[in-house]
Amino acid sequence: MKVFRQYIAGGLLSVLLLILCFPGLSAAKVLIGVIMTGDIPYYGSMHQAFVDGLKKKLPPDQEVQFILQRPFPDPIAWSNAARKLIALDVDLIVSYGAPATHAVLFEKSSIPVVYAGVYEPQAAAFKGRQVSGCGYKIPLSSLLRYFKRIRDIQDLRVVYSSTEEDTVRQMTELVSLAEQQNINPVRMDIRSRGDLKKLKGISENDAVYMTGSSLAHVWSDEILTSLREKRIPAVGIFPDSNETGMLITLFQPPAQQGEAAAEIAAKIIGGEQADNIAPELLRETELIFNLAEAKELGITFPIQLIIEATRVIK
Repeated sequence: MKVFRQYIAGGLLSVLLLILCFPGLSAAKVLIGVIMTGDIPYYGSMHQAFVDGLKKKLPPDQEVQFILQRPFPDPIAWSNAARKLIALDVDLIVSYGAPATHAVLFEKSSIPVVYAGVYEPQAAAFKGRQVSGCGYKIPLSSLLRYFKRIRDIQDLRVVYSSTEEDTVRQMTELVSLAEQQNINPVRMDIRSRGDLKKLKGISENDAVYMTGSSLAHVWSDEILTSLREKRIPAVGIFPDSNETGMLITLFQPPAQQGEAAAEIAAKIIGGEQADNIAPELLRETELIFNLAEAKELGITFPIQLIIEATRVIK
């Protein structure tokens, strides 16, 4: 594998060229553009599974070149990333997350698009003939139920970003669920680093829910550190890569989405039309309880709840 890095002066984008050369000669190199927002581990794991899965699906003599862009979670950056890949005339664009996918489809290019890491893709209503992919659905009611069994929740702060429509949908769903259970939901819109000051207004009786917002997860270390200092529990739907700060995580395994996206991409490279390939909605989830974090917060997990976990961090 040869790795090239190209930095664009004055921009927020970094372009990483990954060239996978498989044994033998290829009649034509396939150029795949990838938009992976920020440096978020969840998307990183997804992309690695995609690369590995695609290698298995393609003929051994097929040469593939990846152009990987990591735009900051911002509408302008997403649009610039999409336009750059289109200008490079790639054969296929892979986008992780709903905002990046919308940015590509907005350009109305004829280049096929494969998406992954999208919450409720049907609700995202992607418009375009040459698009397919895979997404996920998390039972937010279950996450709230687990939370309530270990903590009496009065105010639930929902961290989301109004610049990411899929996290707005998550916020709306959770607000409704909270109200049904006599919990006061407090919307916490994160659009810039300055919005992190809203965390100062959180009281010790509050609890926090982290949506799948790319922007929030770029600053997740700062957010979780601030919450830990106030001994405020947090739950979310992205894995806690550092295994500190998140009390409960309920998420769809990223490797499964990467593998599913690779299968779709392989079919398109093989000549199938993207719009003839049915998108996938993955519902399998992993439930992780962080008992070490619970101890720091003075919270005890009932044994009846622990046995429901996929994994327990001690």
